[in-house]
Amino acid sequence: MNTKSFSTRNRESIIENMENQTFDVLVIGGGITGTGIALDATTRGLNVALIERFDFASGTSSRSTKLIHGGLKYLQNFDFPVVKETGSEREIVYQNARHLVHPLRMNFPIIKKESFNLLTLKAGLTMYDRLAGVRKNERHTIYGKQKTLQNEPLFNKKTVQGSGLYVEYRTDDSRLTLENAKTAFEQGGNLLNYAEMTDFIKDEHNQVKGIVAKDSVNGKTFTIHAKHIVNAGGPWVDKVRIKDRPITGKYMVLAKGIHIVFHKKDLPVKSATYFMHKGRYIAVIPRGNCTYVGSTESIYEEDMDDIHVNEAEVNYLIDCLKAIFPSLPLKVEDVISSWAGVRPLIGKEGKSAAELSRHDEIFESDTGLITIAGGKLTGYRKMAERIMQYIEKKEKKKASPSITDKVKLTGGKFNSSKEIQALITRLHGLYFELDLTEQEISDYVYCYGSNTEELLKIMSDYQKHYQDKEERNILAEVKYTIENEMVASLSDFYDRRTSYLLFAPDKLERTLDIVTSEMARILGWDQAKIDSEKRDMYYIFKRAVQFR
Repeated sequence: MNTKSFSTRNRESIIENMENQTFDVLVIGGGITGTGIALDATTRGLNVALIERFDFASGTSSRSTKLIHGGLKYLQNFDFPVVKETGSEREIVYQNARHLVHPLRMNFPIIKKESFNLLTLKAGLTMYDRLAGVRKNERHTIYGKQKTLQNEPLFNKKTVQGSGLYVEYRTDDSRLTLENAKTAFEQGGNLLNYAEMTDFIKDEHNQVKGIVAKDSVNGKTFTIHAKHIVNAGGPWVDKVRIKDRPITGKYMVLAKGIHIVFHKKDLPVKSATYFMHKGRYIAVIPRGNCTYVGSTESIYEEDMDDIHVNEAEVNYLIDCLKAIFPSLPLKVEDVISSWAGVRPLIGKEGKSAAELSRHDEIFESDTGLITIAGGKLTGYRKMAERIMQYIEKKEKKKASPSITDKVKLTGGKFNSSKEIQALITRLHGLYFELDLTEQEISDYVYCYGSNTEELLKIMSDYQKHYQDKEERNILAEVKYTIENEMVASLSDFYDRRTSYLLFAPDKLERTLDIVTSEMARILGWDQAKIDSEKRDMYYIFKRAVQFR
């Protein structure tokens, strides 16, 4: 077990550990796939290292629809194994991270001229319940038109003919990734963000045995050696592969998706809605005081490190919303924030775009570099298991199952929703001097989970120095996330640790100066670094709230 904290201030010792040993497994990529592999490997007792070029979850793993899907839409393609696996995986992720995974009633309206009618939706949801092993109290209900419009009065009365109500699970994809990384670290793994793989190290037989990496925080170059190297770079896997061998056979095709965020008062749906518009699935998900909508899908061939939301894409989603909720006068100016990301689809020489695979696949180069690509957020744990079993077979060992189905993530030390509520009530009483409402405590618990008391202790320390409650609270979060969650930049904090960029952009604007000052104090930034960080954060903020 690792006794040190998962802190940016421990970077030097992590790098020293990475340099001074040969690892069983080295993972390149700190998204949900890579961190899931690191956790699986550490729980098997292996010595594990992971590096991420930017921040954990800074790629696709913070830009999903933020749903732990049960795989309903795969029924249309008769992809029953995927429905079965994602259904069971959804339950496991819920049990191990209850603070981050929330059941929500999903309304699926039956719309004229779309794929489903009452009969086919009933058949589909029944099969879904059975394949996915849905709990009795979460099984679907089918409603006729009248009851459907009572459940959601905003629906289009001319086109909606009925509905199915079933359960999906909403998550915070960034924090789920971070919690996997942190749990792997606590299990003894060595994980580092802002460390870019620049080259491979090969032995006399041209087999990969290590990498050269650059720490972009202090500019230091260092080496890591390992028996097995796994490329889990998501959409960037080909960028890693090309440093090993020319790419032949299978390759990545990138699909771009965008999401837009409204104030809940502007899009006041009664419950989450998943609907079809001209054959495309669109999700409308309430979260706190906001409602977000997505996603689009289009082939993407531009800069993967700087993905923008286009106004045409926003208008497309608004048009979809107007078709289902015609009474809402939504316009581009009502969008308070947005995000865009790309997911890797697997193409193959000689295959058409229509034949792109959305499943995860493993392939290995003749130098021994193992690559995993494709897949979805929900299936990350099984992807990790498949990688570890692949490595076991390489070593001529019997393939063994993962034990991460029984490993609660670091903030998820709960066995029931009652235990979460009990913690909220206890903390509300114990830290009464902080003048936090029970709802505010609840918001922190559903972010930091069973680690929330550590944050409140820091908040108590800041109480002596800050009269303004919002300033006190956010500066305590800054300190907590630097010392416990490897925050090294403003965007780490505002985007991936707290999601204020996406769901409270006004808070970001109000607090940016004091947060920058506190981060500079803790991390020892000079004026040039302060200026650079603020410039980057303004650019990221502008990209989220303005559209091309």
